[in-house]
Amino acid sequence: MLNAQNPPALLLLLSFVLGIGCRDRDGAKEDTTVDSAPKPTPLGRWEGVTAAGGLGTSLAAGGGTRYAAAPWAEGGAVWLLGAEDQLERVGGAVSGAFGRGLAVHDGALIVGAPLAESGSGLLWRDGALTPGAAGELLGAVVRSTALGLVVSAQGGARRDEERFALGVRVTDAAALQDRLLLGAPSAEHAVYDAQDGVGIARLSPQDEAGAAICAADLDLDGADELAVGAPGLGVVVVLEAGARSLAEGRLIQGSGGRFGQSIGCGAGLLVIGAPLEGDGQRGAVYAVEAGSDTLVSLGSGETDGAELGAAVLVEADGAVLAGAPGHAGGAGLVVQLR
Repeated sequence: MLNAQNPPALLLLLSFVLGIGCRDRDGAKEDTTVDSAPKPTPLGRWEGVTAAGGLGTSLAAGGGTRYAAAPWAEGGAVWLLGAEDQLERVGGAVSGAFGRGLAVHDGALIVGAPLAESGSGLLWRDGALTPGAAGELLGAVVRSTALGLVVSAQGGARRDEERFALGVRVTDAAALQDRLLLGAPSAEHAVYDAQDGVGIARLSPQDEAGAAICAADLDLDGADELAVGAPGLGVVVVLEAGARSLAEGRLIQGSGGRFGQSIGCGAGLLVIGAPLEGDGQRGAVYAVEAGSDTLVSLGSGETDGAELGAAVLVEADGAVLAGAPGHAGGAGLVVQLR
């Protein structure tokens, strides 16, 4: 039986569904430096209210509204992040890691509960429930893309009613030009094209590349690029459309701490989470802006075990949110860093 007061146990169950310097990794080009200036004070701060709930495990925003999930206690919960650091609970009486997957798509809040229905999982969409098939673990990952809503499922993913049975665990999704791409950190390739199954080759078997992916016009040249997090190596790789290997891209090197576990893309902005950085695994969040080779620190976790950067979110206006689900013994925290 799952122990609701032991988030790591839940994380282990979901694991199958779900020093800074300049170096070269198998041909990938790296030229990033680090800005060690003092970290700014957060612009907003929302503390979790449920012991061991893990607020900040998942983040989503749309239509000027922000949401954060605390999926690891009491069946899970999703909270609206209000003004003056206030929280307002949203969603119904759904359990099963409710909030592990979270997105706003076409103006609607979509919530995944992958452990509901004895592991079938389900989606909550403005009160309507869609169950998964037996053992599907539907909804561990929920992403809104320009090519549709993407939801992870056992051995692949769904886009609306279309099923991509890739035989791999999908942990993220992004749209690059007219192609839907799926991150797969434990598969043969790091990233797969959902339509034709063509993959992007890894840097190494242990890189965990594909744990997080996103796409945007990162260098403001008029064309979108793909960013791929590889927390097993502590790097992020930026690729042009059409690349077939991570070795073709620009490599951004972190200082360990699972740098690249989460990433967020915006116009001219790449944000990277390193949730286990630091002796106490407080975590950290970094940013790289267009036209710069400098990795700028946006903030570090406030308490040991905070794991700041477990989730990051870049909003359309360039605002940056980050989750620290281990803050205060696991109650969790969300901060606005920019």
